[in-house]
Amino acid sequence: MTTHSPVALRELAGNQLLVLRPADVKHEAKAVGTADHIQSTIRLYPDAFLAPSIIICEGASEVGIVRGLDQYRIANGHDAITAQGVALADCGGSNADRPFKRATTFCALGYRAAVLRDDDKKPTEGVEAAFIAGGGKVFAWHDGWALEDELFSSLTGDAVDKLIDRAIELHGEELVNEHIKSASQNGKDLNAIRTEVLTDGITDESRLILGKAARTRKAGWFKSVTWMEEVARDIVGPDLANANASFSALIDDIFAWAGNAGA
Repeated sequence: MTTHSPVALRELAGNQLLVLRPADVKHEAKAVGTADHIQSTIRLYPDAFLAPSIIICEGASEVGIVRGLDQYRIANGHDAITAQGVALADCGGSNADRPFKRATTFCALGYRAAVLRDDDKKPTEGVEAAFIAGGGKVFAWHDGWALEDELFSSLTGDAVDKLIDRAIELHGEELVNEHIKSASQNGKDLNAIRTEVLTDGITDESRLILGKAARTRKAGWFKSVTWMEEVARDIVGPDLANANASFSALIDDIFAWAGNAGA
């Protein structure tokens, strides 16, 4: 029996599922398997098994930013990544090696796979290299940065101001201020940084403080798919043309890979 239904995939175990791939002279049926990371992906992201290409995201924030930027691009005349055969899957963000374990399994099953990860916690030496050698693609934020660091350091002052406004809208001024004070060891507060932003003089130090504050453990300003999706669509996308060139280039590379299904 064959299926293209995510419902069927979600209800079956990995040992009941086979992926059919063309070989030189015949087709090959590859068992999906029952490893925990595969079974959990089947349950949470069955659509990933029905797409030819998968971007394995380290956490919900990465899923959110790709989805939000995709929505912005669609509104500006680009094709949706789903229409290009690309699915997104979230690895939970707790282990830097986990995305590669999951993505390597997809590669072995004949899928085209990429990993989008933070760089504040690096994968075990050799894990990423082995994935790339096996045909995988890796996209990572700048050296040592998580996504929040990337956004506050790479976007324009106007976009930074909008990110702060969105954080206050979601969590309240008092909490945002406390996070900034904690991240700066009481060296700066919300008012001081807002003054810098409004006078077009925000420093690199303040940008890094905001990135650290925004990813406060268990209380991140945009730590959900929905929050980051909206930030990406409403703030990041419109600012990309004026943002740091290397960040804009990285985003372009992600969507170029998504649109190049034959590669």
